[in-house]
Amino acid sequence: MPQNDGNRDRAQRKLRILLVDDERDLIDAYTRLLARAGFDCLCAFDHDEAIARIEQEAFDLMITDLSMPRSNGLEIIRRARSRSRPVPVIVMTGHSTPDLNAAARDAGANTCLSKPFSISELTRVIRETLASHAK
Repeated sequence: MPQNDGNRDRAQRKLRILLVDDERDLIDAYTRLLARAGFDCLCAFDHDEAIARIEQEAFDLMITDLSMPRSNGLEIIRRARSRSRPVPVIVMTGHSTPDLNAAARDAGANTCLSKPFSISELTRVIRETLASHAK
């Protein structure tokens, strides 16, 4: 079965991930580890920076925290999913509850990960999310 142009383009370049979290050290570590796994990462450290990146940058997937100053992350998810080409969203949170996970999914998140998690778990979830989104 032939690939569509979007899939072919993605196969020929590094996949680009927008990472959103107010914990700079954590984002720096994820950026380094994901770069080693072959991903290109953009970073946003607060709600306003995330919204600006969503509106101005091209990326294939967004990973966002839900608990940040001035934002619970749900609006960030909604904005990423409302783009002309919606991107899949992975939520990471240190305060996971069934209600919070349901709210994130209702906002458009594909997957929720509870902190802490390993880089191998994160890369597995990224690849699974991208594969299911491409179908």
